[in-house]
Amino acid sequence: MTLELLPLLALLGGQPAPPVTGILFDALAGEGVTLRHAVYLPRAYDAATQWPLVLFLHGSGESGTDGVRQLTQGLPQALLADPGRWPAIVLLPQKPTDTSEWEQFEGELLALVNAAHRRWAIDPARVYLTGLSQGGHGSWVLGARHADLWAAIVPVCGYGAARRGDAGLPAPFLGAASELAAALVATPVWAFHGDADDTVPVEQTTILVAALRAAGGAPRVTIFPGVGHGSWDPAYRDEALPRWLFDQRRADPAPGGAQP
Repeated sequence: MTLELLPLLALLGGQPAPPVTGILFDALAGEGVTLRHAVYLPRAYDAATQWPLVLFLHGSGESGTDGVRQLTQGLPQALLADPGRWPAIVLLPQKPTDTSEWEQFEGELLALVNAAHRRWAIDPARVYLTGLSQGGHGSWVLGARHADLWAAIVPVCGYGAARRGDAGLPAPFLGAASELAAALVATPVWAFHGDADDTVPVEQTTILVAALRAAGGAPRVTIFPGVGHGSWDPAYRDEALPRWLFDQRRADPAPGGAQP
Protein backbone atom coordinates (compact mmCIF):
# COMPACT_ATOMS: atom_id res chain seq x y z
CA MET A 1 0.00 0.00 0.00
CA THR A 2 1.51 3.33 -1.00
CA LEU A 3 1.49 6.39 1.19
CA GLU A 4 -0.48 8.31 -1.45
CA LEU A 5 -3.45 5.93 -1.11
CA LEU A 6 -3.92 6.45 2.62
CA PRO A 7 -5.91 9.73 2.50
CA LEU A 8 -8.18 8.31 -0.23
CA LEU A 9 -8.81 5.10 1.69
CA ALA A 10 -9.60 7.12 4.81
CA LEU A 11 -12.23 9.07 2.90
CA LEU A 12 -13.75 5.91 1.39
CA GLY A 13 -13.96 4.43 4.87
CA GLY A 14 -15.83 7.44 6.16
CA GLN A 15 -12.85 8.71 8.17
CA PRO A 16 -11.37 12.19 7.70
CA ALA A 17 -8.07 12.17 5.84
CA PRO A 18 -5.02 12.80 8.02
CA PRO A 19 -3.30 16.15 7.37
CA VAL A 20 -0.42 16.19 4.94
CA THR A 21 2.68 16.92 7.02
CA GLY A 22 6.33 17.68 6.37
CA ILE A 23 7.55 20.49 4.07
CA LEU A 24 4.65 22.05 2.16
CA PHE A 25 5.19 24.57 -0.67
CA ASP A 26 2.92 27.47 -1.58
CA ALA A 27 2.83 31.07 -2.77
CA LEU A 28 1.06 34.16 -1.46
CA ALA A 29 0.09 36.91 -3.90
CA GLY A 30 0.36 40.41 -2.48
CA GLU A 31 0.24 43.91 -3.95
CA GLY A 32 2.50 43.56 -6.96
CA VAL A 33 4.58 40.74 -5.47
CA THR A 34 4.26 36.99 -5.05
CA LEU A 35 5.93 35.67 -1.92
CA ARG A 36 6.87 32.04 -2.38
CA HIS A 37 7.15 30.11 0.85
CA ALA A 38 7.38 26.72 2.48
CA VAL A 39 5.68 25.56 5.65
CA TYR A 40 6.96 22.89 7.99
CA LEU A 41 4.09 20.96 9.56
CA PRO A 42 5.29 18.47 12.21
CA ARG A 43 4.56 14.81 11.54
CA ALA A 44 2.75 14.65 14.90
CA TYR A 45 0.47 17.59 14.05
CA ASP A 46 -3.04 17.20 15.48
CA ALA A 47 -5.64 19.94 15.18
CA ALA A 48 -6.94 19.06 18.64
CA THR A 49 -3.79 20.65 20.08
CA GLN A 50 -2.63 24.26 19.68
CA TRP A 51 0.90 24.48 18.26
CA PRO A 52 3.63 27.11 18.46
CA LEU A 53 4.24 29.08 15.26
CA VAL A 54 7.70 30.25 14.14
CA LEU A 55 8.30 32.73 11.31
CA PHE A 56 11.84 32.32 9.93
CA LEU A 57 13.45 35.01 7.74
CA HIS A 58 16.46 33.95 5.65
CA GLY A 59 19.53 35.93 4.56
CA SER A 60 20.42 37.60 1.25
CA GLY A 61 22.00 34.49 -0.27
CA GLU A 62 18.75 32.54 -0.14
CA SER A 63 16.67 35.21 -1.90
CA GLY A 64 14.89 34.37 -5.12
CA THR A 65 11.66 33.08 -6.59
CA ASP A 66 12.28 29.31 -6.70
CA GLY A 67 10.55 28.85 -3.33
CA VAL A 68 13.18 26.36 -2.15
CA ARG A 69 16.54 28.05 -1.58
CA GLN A 70 15.39 29.50 1.76
CA LEU A 71 15.56 25.98 3.17
CA THR A 72 19.33 25.69 2.73
CA GLN A 73 20.63 27.74 5.69
CA GLY A 74 19.86 28.27 9.34
CA LEU A 75 16.74 27.06 11.09
CA PRO A 76 15.41 24.84 8.25
CA GLN A 77 18.60 22.77 8.30
CA ALA A 78 18.61 22.46 12.11
CA LEU A 79 14.93 21.54 11.98
CA LEU A 80 15.42 18.80 9.40
CA ALA A 81 18.49 17.46 11.23
CA ASP A 82 16.59 17.10 14.53
CA PRO A 83 12.85 17.80 14.21
CA GLY A 84 12.19 16.57 17.74
CA ARG A 85 13.80 19.74 19.10
CA TRP A 86 11.42 21.95 17.11
CA PRO A 87 7.82 20.87 17.85
CA ALA A 88 6.27 23.80 15.99
CA ILE A 89 4.74 24.91 12.73
CA VAL A 90 7.43 26.90 10.90
CA LEU A 91 6.76 29.46 8.15
CA LEU A 92 9.63 29.75 5.65
CA PRO A 93 9.01 32.61 3.19
CA GLN A 94 11.47 33.54 0.44
CA LYS A 95 12.35 37.18 -0.23
CA PRO A 96 12.40 37.79 -3.99
CA THR A 97 15.58 39.92 -4.22
CA ASP A 98 18.81 40.11 -2.26
CA THR A 99 18.84 43.92 -2.34
CA SER A 100 15.50 44.34 -0.57
CA GLU A 101 14.89 44.30 3.18
CA TRP A 102 12.29 42.11 4.87
CA GLU A 103 10.28 45.10 6.11
CA GLN A 104 9.46 45.88 2.47
CA PHE A 105 7.31 42.73 2.57
CA GLU A 106 5.71 43.49 5.92
CA GLY A 107 2.15 43.18 4.61
CA GLU A 108 2.81 39.84 2.95
CA LEU A 109 4.49 38.43 6.05
CA LEU A 110 1.59 39.45 8.29
CA ALA A 111 -0.84 37.94 5.79
CA LEU A 112 1.19 34.72 5.90
CA VAL A 113 0.97 34.61 9.71
CA ASN A 114 -2.78 35.29 9.57
CA ALA A 115 -3.29 32.56 6.97
CA ALA A 116 -1.47 30.10 9.23
CA HIS A 117 -3.85 30.96 12.08
CA ARG A 118 -6.83 30.26 9.85
CA ARG A 119 -5.46 27.01 8.43
CA TRP A 120 -3.88 25.31 11.44
CA ALA A 121 -4.35 25.10 15.20
CA ILE A 122 -1.97 27.86 16.37
CA ASP A 123 -1.39 28.88 19.97
CA PRO A 124 -1.67 32.71 19.84
CA ALA A 125 0.43 32.96 23.00
CA ARG A 126 3.37 31.22 21.30
CA VAL A 127 4.17 32.98 18.02
CA TYR A 128 7.89 33.61 17.44
CA LEU A 129 10.11 35.50 15.00
CA THR A 130 13.68 34.65 14.05
CA GLY A 131 16.06 35.13 11.15
CA LEU A 132 19.68 35.39 10.05
CA SER A 133 21.65 38.29 8.55
CA GLN A 134 19.04 40.20 6.49
CA GLY A 135 16.53 38.05 8.36
CA GLY A 136 18.17 39.02 11.64
CA HIS A 137 17.61 42.65 10.65
CA GLY A 138 14.02 41.80 9.78
CA SER A 139 13.63 40.15 13.19
CA TRP A 140 14.76 43.32 14.96
CA VAL A 141 12.64 45.67 12.85
CA LEU A 142 9.45 43.63 12.44
CA GLY A 143 9.82 42.42 16.01
CA ALA A 144 9.68 46.05 17.14
CA ARG A 145 6.90 47.09 14.77
CA HIS A 146 4.66 44.24 15.94
CA ALA A 147 5.87 43.63 19.47
CA ASP A 148 2.32 42.75 20.53
CA LEU A 149 2.42 39.67 18.28
CA TRP A 150 5.64 37.88 19.22
CA ALA A 151 6.22 35.83 22.36
CA ALA A 152 9.98 36.14 21.64
CA ILE A 153 12.39 37.07 18.86
CA VAL A 154 15.76 35.53 17.97
CA PRO A 155 17.91 37.72 15.66
CA VAL A 156 21.05 35.98 14.37
CA CYS A 157 23.93 38.14 13.02
CA GLY A 158 21.37 40.88 12.41
CA TYR A 159 21.64 44.65 12.22
CA GLY A 160 19.50 47.65 13.00
CA ALA A 161 20.72 50.08 10.35
CA ALA A 162 18.95 50.50 7.04
CA ARG A 163 21.75 48.58 5.32
CA ARG A 164 24.10 45.89 6.59
CA GLY A 165 27.86 46.34 6.76
CA ASP A 166 27.81 49.85 8.26
CA ALA A 167 31.19 49.33 9.89
CA GLY A 168 31.34 52.92 11.10
CA LEU A 169 28.02 52.58 12.95
CA PRO A 170 26.84 56.11 12.06
CA ALA A 171 24.52 58.23 14.20
CA PRO A 172 21.32 57.07 12.39
CA PHE A 173 22.10 53.54 13.55
CA LEU A 174 22.34 54.68 17.17
CA GLY A 175 18.98 56.38 16.83
CA ALA A 176 17.48 53.23 15.34
CA ALA A 177 18.88 51.22 18.25
CA SER A 178 17.12 53.36 20.83
CA GLU A 179 13.85 53.23 18.89
CA LEU A 180 14.00 49.46 18.51
CA ALA A 181 14.88 49.08 22.19
CA ALA A 182 11.92 51.18 23.30
CA ALA A 183 9.54 48.98 21.30
CA LEU A 184 11.11 45.68 22.34
CA VAL A 185 11.79 46.37 26.01
CA ALA A 186 9.09 43.91 27.17
CA THR A 187 9.79 41.25 24.50
CA PRO A 188 12.05 38.27 25.32
CA VAL A 189 15.08 38.48 23.00
CA TRP A 190 17.98 36.10 22.45
CA ALA A 191 20.50 37.51 19.97
CA PHE A 192 23.42 35.60 18.42
CA HIS A 193 26.51 36.80 16.54
CA GLY A 194 30.08 35.77 15.73
CA ASP A 195 32.83 38.12 16.86
CA ALA A 196 34.81 37.49 13.64
CA ASP A 197 31.91 38.46 11.35
CA ASP A 198 33.28 40.65 8.55
CA THR A 199 29.94 40.96 6.75
CA VAL A 200 27.77 42.26 9.58
CA PRO A 201 30.05 43.51 12.39
CA VAL A 202 29.28 42.10 15.83
CA GLU A 203 28.77 45.69 17.07
CA GLN A 204 25.47 45.70 15.19
CA THR A 205 24.20 43.22 17.78
CA THR A 206 26.04 44.44 20.87
CA ILE A 207 24.80 48.03 20.44
CA LEU A 208 21.20 46.85 20.10
CA VAL A 209 21.55 44.61 23.14
CA ALA A 210 23.10 47.48 25.15
CA ALA A 211 20.24 49.77 24.10
CA LEU A 212 17.70 47.19 25.21
CA ARG A 213 19.38 46.81 28.59
CA ALA A 214 19.57 50.59 29.01
CA ALA A 215 15.82 50.79 28.31
CA GLY A 216 15.11 48.24 31.06
CA GLY A 217 14.96 45.06 28.98
CA ALA A 218 16.70 41.80 29.78
CA PRO A 219 17.88 40.36 26.45
CA ARG A 220 20.07 37.29 26.21
CA VAL A 221 23.07 37.43 23.90
CA THR A 222 25.52 34.79 22.71
CA ILE A 223 28.71 35.92 20.96
CA PHE A 224 30.64 33.04 19.38
CA PRO A 225 34.44 33.56 19.62
CA GLY A 226 36.25 33.24 16.30
CA VAL A 227 33.04 32.62 14.33
CA GLY A 228 32.39 34.60 11.15
CA HIS A 229 29.16 35.42 9.39
CA GLY A 230 27.89 31.83 9.55
CA SER A 231 26.94 32.10 13.21
CA TRP A 232 23.53 30.66 12.35
CA ASP A 233 24.96 27.15 12.33
CA PRO A 234 25.96 27.06 16.04
CA ALA A 235 23.00 29.28 16.97
CA TYR A 236 20.21 27.10 15.60
CA ARG A 237 21.94 23.90 16.68
CA ASP A 238 22.18 25.11 20.28
CA GLU A 239 19.97 22.65 22.19
CA ALA A 240 19.06 25.35 24.72
CA LEU A 241 17.55 27.66 22.08
CA PRO A 242 14.32 25.78 21.27
CA ARG A 243 13.80 24.94 24.95
CA TRP A 244 14.07 28.62 25.87
CA LEU A 245 12.03 29.76 22.87
CA PHE A 246 9.01 27.54 23.44
CA ASP A 247 8.98 28.40 27.14
CA GLN A 248 8.18 32.01 26.22
CA ARG A 249 4.47 32.86 26.21
CA ARG A 250 2.53 36.07 25.80
CA ALA A 251 0.20 36.84 28.67
CA ASP A 252 -2.04 38.89 26.35
CA PRO A 253 -1.89 37.21 22.93
CA ALA A 254 -3.54 38.88 19.95
CA PRO A 255 -6.38 36.52 18.94
CA GLY A 256 -6.38 35.26 15.37
CA GLY A 257 -2.97 36.49 14.28
CA ALA A 258 -1.25 39.72 13.30
CA GLN A 259 -2.83 43.13 12.91
CA PRO A 260 -2.09 44.96 9.65
